[in-house]
Amino acid sequence: MAAKFLPTRILWALATLSAASLLQFHSGIPVVQAEEPSCDWSSCDDTDIDPALKEFTYDVGDGPQTTMVYVEPDLNSFYRRASDDTRKKRYSRVKPAFNGLAGKFINMSKDSLDFYWESHAGGTAHLMRHYTPFSTGGTGTFPSHRFFLSTPEAPDVHLHLWIVKEYPENLYVYDPYIVKDDPEQTERNLQKQLNKKERSQYDKWKKTLLYDEQYKAFTGRTYLANYGDNGPRAPPSHHMWRADYFGQEHWVTTKETHFVSLPPMSELGRVEETGSQRALKESDPRYFQEYRAKDEITQEPLEYMNMTLKALSCAPRVFEILNFLSRKEIDHILELAGGISLKVSTTGDVGSNKGENVKKVESDTKVRTSRNSWVERERSPIIDAIYRRAADLARIDEALLRRRGRDEVPEMNSKKSVSETLQLVHYDKTQEYTAHHDFGYSHIDDNVQGARFVTILFYLNEDMVGGQTAFPRYVNGKSFHELQVKPIAGKAVLFYDQLPDGNLDDFSQHSAKPIISGEKWLINLWIWDPEYV
Repeated sequence: MAAKFLPTRILWALATLSAASLLQFHSGIPVVQAEEPSCDWSSCDDTDIDPALKEFTYDVGDGPQTTMVYVEPDLNSFYRRASDDTRKKRYSRVKPAFNGLAGKFINMSKDSLDFYWESHAGGTAHLMRHYTPFSTGGTGTFPSHRFFLSTPEAPDVHLHLWIVKEYPENLYVYDPYIVKDDPEQTERNLQKQLNKKERSQYDKWKKTLLYDEQYKAFTGRTYLANYGDNGPRAPPSHHMWRADYFGQEHWVTTKETHFVSLPPMSELGRVEETGSQRALKESDPRYFQEYRAKDEITQEPLEYMNMTLKALSCAPRVFEILNFLSRKEIDHILELAGGISLKVSTTGDVGSNKGENVKKVESDTKVRTSRNSWVERERSPIIDAIYRRAADLARIDEALLRRRGRDEVPEMNSKKSVSETLQLVHYDKTQEYTAHHDFGYSHIDDNVQGARFVTILFYLNEDMVGGQTAFPRYVNGKSFHELQVKPIAGKAVLFYDQLPDGNLDDFSQHSAKPIISGEKWLINLWIWDPEYV
């Protein structure tokens, strides 16, 4: 049968009337069941253009062009109910106490340079990264932070100094060829010093900066992506759940129902099938169905499970999903963790030097103090089921989250997964991950601009003090404090790293608060758009 969304108010009424029949409890965690699908990854009737997208005309030197860009809705639209569009109280936007922002630093020169942060004028300098010619990189930063460029041969000489400004001043550019108010001399410098390829890269950065200037004037946000050969970065190819107001709910179903008992470990070996052998039709039974949630009356395995996404924040778009994992699935993950060596977590390179022969920089500043490892999808059928359930939650074909066969998703050039391997993370007392972004920045010649699109966190325990996931810059009209999401065993948190127009979302900055007592276990999944690079 074709599965469609019911209106939210009807779903809410049904949920209220039939709550007793929708919930079962297994090992202390409620299992949400559904007799029929309300929406699967491919069939939700939710194809309207996002109302936050507005028509935008710009000109970067090639004549006027038009595209759709994200304009943050009026704050008061966030404070309404599904059944009532009226807003009795008016709110004003609260400036958050946290004043951090994403800093994107661009080397518009043909030289390889070193990038430093210094604690204060003349203070200790910390080497952050190396910049190849015409590359970019970034870091979470604060107003008044000081960064400088130098050559590897003369690290003590400040070739160029930046002092970070208030949001939305996110872009910081080194251009040694430009002469202020003298375009003719600037052009002579460029013609004299750059070859054809270098000039092409320089001109792309100039278009990116021109586009950013107009985009910021129209939307109020910095354009953190690049303007490529085909124009601005394309909007996400994956589905994006709307967060029109606080508390908005979306229901989606999955056939990957909860495991409520575990098969013998002897049967939980690696998934050996590859490519299209892994595909399951809608009518196919799921693996180990006999170990999954059952109907209380008939004791037959449930065919579907409901998942409810509840909007905690509209900007950035953040949702919580209770009971995503069952207690037995958590036990299985933690049992696997017992045989996994956890290493000190590191932060990724968020610049465009990836894949190049660049010396790795180890920062002296500690922003992440946890330990982590990786759990690949093929590790066991239960891990595979969690990936499939996550694909249904995000409304993405599960085949995109694994290596695909030649005949699968033929419209995509790459057969690689668009997701990273599940990351298993452990935080002990005092450990944390300070405010950061999950996205990175692409090289100016990269017209695909693959980047992390959505982050999904899965909490594995709740018996700790501290350890909340915090969003310090969420837009609201009530509090300057950060939004804190409390870990609950089995709960998932989904948030988007991109905006509906393809720009990167600066407000997706988030942190893992320090553990005061106890410990914290979680796994997280990063899904890229349009492809994982």
